Amino acid sequence: MLPELPTSFRRFAVQLFPIVFLLLIPCFALAQSAANRCEPAPALKGDLKKVTQLNDEDLPYKIRRERQIAMLQELLKKYPGDFYVERRYQDARLSGLFVDRDPLLAEYRERMQKNAKDPTAVYLYARVLIGQQTKEAIGLLQKLVEESPDFPWTHIKLAEIYNYPNFRDPAKLKEQLKQWTVKCPAALDALAQISRSGDKELMMSAAQSLRPRLQSSTSIDDLGYWEELWKLEFKLKPVPEHAQLRQQIAEDLKRIPALPLSKEQLLALQAGYKQIGDKTGQRWAEDELVRLLPKTDTARRIVQSRYYDEHPYQKAEESEAQKLAYNQGLVQVTSEWLKQWPDDEGSWSTRVRSLIQLEASSNSDVEAAYNGYAKAHEKNGASYSIPPMEITVAQFYLKRGFRLESIPALLQKGIAEIEQIEKGNHGSDLYSRPQGAYDSNLTFVRLEAWPVMAEVYARLKQPDKAREVLAQLADLIKPKQPAGEMTDAKRRSFDYNQAVYWQAVGKVAEVEGRKLDALTAYQTALTFRPKFSETDKDELSNNTQRLWKELGGTEQGWQAYVARNAAAKNKVGAAENASWDSKNTLLPQFDLTDLEGRKWSLDDLKGKVAFINLWATWCGPCRAELPYVQKLRDQLKDRKDVLVLTLNIDEEVGMVQPFMKENKYTFPVILGHEYADDQGVNSIPRNWVVSFDGKVMFEGIGFGNDGEEWMKRATQIIEKVKGPN
Repeated sequence: MLPELPTSFRRFAVQLFPIVFLLLIPCFALAQSAANRCEPAPALKGDLKKVTQLNDEDLPYKIRRERQIAMLQELLKKYPGDFYVERRYQDARLSGLFVDRDPLLAEYRERMQKNAKDPTAVYLYARVLIGQQTKEAIGLLQKLVEESPDFPWTHIKLAEIYNYPNFRDPAKLKEQLKQWTVKCPAALDALAQISRSGDKELMMSAAQSLRPRLQSSTSIDDLGYWEELWKLEFKLKPVPEHAQLRQQIAEDLKRIPALPLSKEQLLALQAGYKQIGDKTGQRWAEDELVRLLPKTDTARRIVQSRYYDEHPYQKAEESEAQKLAYNQGLVQVTSEWLKQWPDDEGSWSTRVRSLIQLEASSNSDVEAAYNGYAKAHEKNGASYSIPPMEITVAQFYLKRGFRLESIPALLQKGIAEIEQIEKGNHGSDLYSRPQGAYDSNLTFVRLEAWPVMAEVYARLKQPDKAREVLAQLADLIKPKQPAGEMTDAKRRSFDYNQAVYWQAVGKVAEVEGRKLDALTAYQTALTFRPKFSETDKDELSNNTQRLWKELGGTEQGWQAYVARNAAAKNKVGAAENASWDSKNTLLPQFDLTDLEGRKWSLDDLKGKVAFINLWATWCGPCRAELPYVQKLRDQLKDRKDVLVLTLNIDEEVGMVQPFMKENKYTFPVILGHEYADDQGVNSIPRNWVVSFDGKVMFEGIGFGNDGEEWMKRATQIIEKVKGPN
């Protein structure tokens, strides 16, 4: 569900890390026996669990990762060539941000070449290929199915690949899962994939076998599967039967012993209470988790999630006093969080950004918070932001005229981190970039950093360096295709880049005292900027108007310039749908059910303009957007020619109805997780505007937090698609 640039994305992420060399194992001499093809032996399972338990210790991420790798290296000595240990070892090596995958690929390629008949060797090499050379991985795995039909794990890995957007194939996905269940009927490794497959037969079989197993199990390791069972049962039951299912879950919870308390028991209880809407029980389980594991990431996530639920991000239309109070609250609460979790990058990052938003913050306060963040980031290295924190801080320093001499190094540090991450990523081949997206995060980061660097060099009286940076920026924004071939999104990207460049040129010129050059550059930037009027209150328009007056321009002349600029944009058809892309693609057929039990198909949309919002309960930007979806629906509900409805993509469909009731939303909700997957939807919120004849004419992705502007734009697009009466 694409970077909360803030991003609305949740559904995919690629993380990479530094190299730690594998132990030299001469060959896969001890291939897995037929008896343990489907799951590890109990002794090995216990050893691997000790590696997992390290996650609950109060350790910075890098140290924890290094210790887990060391533990797995010892297990490789104890279980030479073991499939399960090797697989966990690969995962540990590939975890994190800064990974050079090439040495791992080379090592496992060599192992495969030496042991070409060993399915484990072939599988492990193919596994490392996924995400970079996925087509080659598919070829190896398909061949492995033919040559080693008794090796079951090939099927799970192929099913996983066939669920990624660029390789999505529902029929092949379901077939591979069926093959897995035939060969490993008691193993639960594919349970989550089966739940997402949409195959009712597979899902029913999994639920029917899982329920009696959990009801009779005394193993603490099985407790986590209760939540998977409930997800399956909610998907299989018609919506009118969900109330009855919640009663069944309440009975299931009685089977989970409350004492002695353990993380596994409390997580299962938390999930169950959440499913039945028992907020008291859910809070009790969360409180116990925090008490039992106070220093862990689990406790931190609970505490922080509660705060953000109670203090949602401020909307664009809220008053300055409300925004001030919000940021003051974050500064105060992060002080408490950092006493409990001093190495938490997220808390430090939030603190820095909140302090920057407060005019009363001192330079030293921001500098101290950034230094805290930098130390935590160095210890953990488990996350990054776009743009990097260094660029955000550099922009603040420049605005305050503080430590100007340190800014170039800060900017270079931020850029270098993204360069290292992208070098490791090499660009995943599992996902498609949205049309008009930046070529990479690195491009966006440079667009943010280089204008600051050019201005700083000008202020430091280093004009040659300032011009060198501007030249780099000019080269960066050169269009890669003729203007006539650009999509709406690419045209917006081009215009934005031009506005960034010319504003940077103007700032350097103004610092150097070339006011007329600066005014011309600012005016050029305004020409490219999509939105501009005399009422805009921002740095670019303010600087332009100020220079106009300093150079002798009158108010009358300024108004004439504004009018001419607006007329020129209207003449060339400046996009009234600035955040929407033209599509003109047929909406695929569907047969889905809403929360009221009503069946919906494409025929129900014919003859109307349909506005379809795609969302999920777990999606923060979606939750910010939904009040305006409700407002749009209320505004248009009496229209016979317009239909406002939503497509929910939650996997936990049982959570949707309580969410709607709690928020008093009344718009129609169609349950369509598998349908959205089939359409390659990998980021939300997303809106489709569908024409009378069932074509998606416009698509909007993301929510800019300005609800009133969103309402205005959505209404304009609906009327545009509807056309004249």
